[in-house]
Amino acid sequence: MMTKVTSVRESHELLAAKPYGLIEASGGELSFVQTRPFPKLISVAEATWIGGWFHNRVRRDRVQVFYNQPRNHSNFFVAKYAVSELGTSLATTRAAFRTFMEIARLKRADAVLCEVMNKRVTDRVMKYWGFVPHNPNARGRHYIRRFYGEYPDYTDWIAELEPANRIVIPAVDNSTIAVHQEIVS
Repeated sequence: MMTKVTSVRESHELLAAKPYGLIEASGGELSFVQTRPFPKLISVAEATWIGGWFHNRVRRDRVQVFYNQPRNHSNFFVAKYAVSELGTSLATTRAAFRTFMEIARLKRADAVLCEVMNKRVTDRVMKYWGFVPHNPNARGRHYIRRFYGEYPDYTDWIAELEPANRIVIPAVDNSTIAVHQEIVS
């Protein structure tokens, strides 16, 4: 059964218990988190062709992140698939990222993992977000961010990102703008 929530703080028990879900952010804030009964299944064709086609034609400030907590490896949390649109702002991307990291903290994950297929997302960008290369022998660009029980504190940010609070995200500094320009160029 799918459940849609708009407050991570108020739904923390549900989000900690459900292994699969979708985070949607738009306009620099969290829109909702939807739990899913099954993991998101994707193909290389979907990620490269359909995702690229969709990204280049839809002009909204929105990003969706599908996440999984593998049953056999419940101490890991995976960003399975992310879809941005042509007008997606850095503030919206940060809102989705921080929500993802807060759910990882609620689940007490040891690490979060992802595979980056978009060439515009560089190693430098991944390092900025706290990820390091992982599993160099596998095909693709795999990254991991380990916690070892120490999680980033996004609780204040999560409160600001929830729609009910309607607080504008503060301006980013120049180093963040440079990273964002590298992503979009």
